[in-house]
Amino acid sequence: MPSFVLNGLEFYDAPKNAGTTVRLWLKHAEGALPQAFSAEGYYALAGFGLPQDWTDRILGPQPFFNPGAPGNRRWCILRDPIQRFTSAYTDKILRENLANWSVETCLVMLESGEMDRIARAPFADPTERRLKLLACHFLGQHVWFGPDRTYFDHVFPITRMEEVHRFCEEEVFRMKLPHFHGRDQSRSGIERLVLSPDQIRRLERIHARDYELGWY
Repeated sequence: MPSFVLNGLEFYDAPKNAGTTVRLWLKHAEGALPQAFSAEGYYALAGFGLPQDWTDRILGPQPFFNPGAPGNRRWCILRDPIQRFTSAYTDKILRENLANWSVETCLVMLESGEMDRIARAPFADPTERRLKLLACHFLGQHVWFGPDRTYFDHVFPITRMEEVHRFCEEEVFRMKLPHFHGRDQSRSGIERLVLSPDQIRRLERIHARDYELGWY
């Protein structure tokens, strides 16, 4: 199911694919951002909650891909799998300290299927909830978008956020939108992870399905 539907357009989010920026736009459209909110900075939504119309598929009972309603148009934002991993590790482990997992630990968990198991498991306490949230950020994009890229009418690389901004103003929200960058890691104060050539090769094998399906 999509993360939200507006004006006949379904948005499908994958963690670390500019979803925070889109959620901020939805909060803005709902008139739910604080008056003192600044358009610059490094943001989470914890301080003022998710948009009312957002479906949190990460922590829901079925956080993965399900088709939306017939007749709607679909859109998503994709990202290079290596950059997604780097961003997720920098943000969720180095900055937010959700778990004390090394890069090697994450790679082994992805290779063994343990990461997928944690992401799919129900949670009973705050620790399990935190680990589930973290694991979901490392899963491949095909988990969130499905096996068929042609299902989507509009697919935007994250490198073309100006096009996303224009599309959202003209088609999705039909209103002027601020130029948010919800998770600008250059403003986070945390040095971004740098992967070794061997780690990059392993991630390319781990995310081979994303590359095969065009989710990169």
